[in-house]
Amino acid sequence: MSLEKDFGHPQAGVVADPFVVHDAGLSEVPIAVQYLVSFIMVVMATAIAAGFDRYGAIPNLSLIYVLPVVISSAAFGIGPALFCALLGALAYNFFFTEPRFSLAVADTANIWAIALLFIVGCITSAIASMRRRDAAALDRYRRSEEKLKIYARQMIAAASAQEARGLTRSALASLFQTPVVVIRAGKDDDLKIEGENNLSSMEAEAARTALTSQSIVNAGVYPFDESRFDFWPAQSSSNRAVVIGVAFDPERRPANADATVGMMVLVLAATIDRCNA
Repeated sequence: MSLEKDFGHPQAGVVADPFVVHDAGLSEVPIAVQYLVSFIMVVMATAIAAGFDRYGAIPNLSLIYVLPVVISSAAFGIGPALFCALLGALAYNFFFTEPRFSLAVADTANIWAIALLFIVGCITSAIASMRRRDAAALDRYRRSEEKLKIYARQMIAAASAQEARGLTRSALASLFQTPVVVIRAGKDDDLKIEGENNLSSMEAEAARTALTSQSIVNAGVYPFDESRFDFWPAQSSSNRAVVIGVAFDPERRPANADATVGMMVLVLAATIDRCNA
């Protein structure tokens, strides 16, 4: 697939993301299934421990229960991993400490073994989950960086302001997986909207304010507290007024969104100037 074609066909709303490597990781599996698989892994660890226990007392038999915790934290995250740690501690207590088949503990040393098993499971799950999050964040950063490179190459090759607006809208929708609009001022102060046909009157007014003031207008801030979109003006010296609106989920807004959109707005403004020169 040619990289120059990846953002070539902008669609309204969210576009398909050519660079997302969908997480075959099991974080997308339903929560109930994650906990069920974690439970099954603890059952398997118990079966393995029982097999060893048949041939005599084995020191540190409880460490077998650390394996499901590690696997669960790497595959699913900290919640199922903690579930594994708790379930493993209870299973070890029930099946392998005296009196057996009871949650009572006769030997004080076994109390410490059970407690340490749970603590080790918690620490292991926390470390594995943090490494998993860091790896996912690095993967997202690399994909975003590649998309921005594609966007820059395509804007250099853009032959018209309309193409530049379409590429910017498509690239932003691909980066953030959220609705994006490009709005420009038409005749008689009407708005020409590209990418979203269902703007509320408040959102249209917020876009108009960004156009006239040439300043950023944020969503959820009075007097536009019901607006879904943050609006960035593209300050073009060719007097072609354009604003970009991005409807971020307030609970999942990327930390670097302002810097990324701001950079792309500057590129759009420069490209419009070049095309209209």
